[in-house]
Amino acid sequence: MTHWQSVKISFANKDATFIEYVTHLLFELGAQGTEVKYAPGYLESHPNLFGEIPEELPVSYLEHMTEVYGYFEDEIDIIDLINRLESDIEGEKKIDFQTVKIENWQENWMEYYKVQHITRFIKIVPIWEDYQALNLDEKIIFLDPGIAFGTGDHPTTQLGAQALETVMRGNETVIDLGTGSGVLSFIAYCLGARKVWGYDLDPQAVEAAKNNLTFQPKINELIKEGREVPVEFAVNDLLQGININVDIIIANILPHILVEMFDDAYRLLNDSGYLVLGGILKEKQEEILSALDSQKWEVIQINQLRNWIGIILKKKGK
Repeated sequence: MTHWQSVKISFANKDATFIEYVTHLLFELGAQGTEVKYAPGYLESHPNLFGEIPEELPVSYLEHMTEVYGYFEDEIDIIDLINRLESDIEGEKKIDFQTVKIENWQENWMEYYKVQHITRFIKIVPIWEDYQALNLDEKIIFLDPGIAFGTGDHPTTQLGAQALETVMRGNETVIDLGTGSGVLSFIAYCLGARKVWGYDLDPQAVEAAKNNLTFQPKINELIKEGREVPVEFAVNDLLQGININVDIIIANILPHILVEMFDDAYRLLNDSGYLVLGGILKEKQEEILSALDSQKWEVIQINQLRNWIGIILKKKGK
């Protein structure tokens, strides 16, 4: 039996996009899992794999406040978490905390997490799955996805992977900002990056990413031989203090944080380098675009997957 810290956020909003944003935010803040209750229509906005007819719900359920739960494995700074939730979630809400007991939570979850086909060529394979590549073009990332955000099944990760496929030709240097489990760093490496640096503010996420390094066969061989590893992870606050010039920066983080790193990204990118932005809800798209300096950035591509947006920018010369 394991003890978890549970945070419950209650609000009147029933919009599926808003609910997905709240769950995404909880993962960004270190939640190991989330749960949504009293949200009629939310699940219907996702693929109905079983073709079931939604059941008729009682008025008491329909009028109940939406509840989103986040489950945290370690001790958390409750005051800091409340402050961040209060500032990042718009509108009236109530936030509650409690300690809960969840038996074999991660083991039960593993049963439902399977191979993720996130692009034409890239697949995310959980480490407990016995999977072999179907052809030589297939790129496989092995991942223990239960310990940090970034499992491959979230639209923001898929948009990031597709963007990397679009801009990469091989031999690039890449910074993965908000690396989480390291999945986009591994994808960049599989697409031919010469060197990748993954940064995250959460030390637990960085440890998870370092652990996932050992599951990539080619990288693990280099580790065993004591040779230089082409993918590195470290704790860092955005791009502050970084002085590495690179060809690509990919940042899959919350919109109000993205706008804080545009100047540093421009400073670090080589001429005509690419900045790939993710973690953007469609309703926040204009907010991001309006924050861009048109003298510094050219918008190359804007892609949408469900309610999420990915933006590819190219650095303009001085």
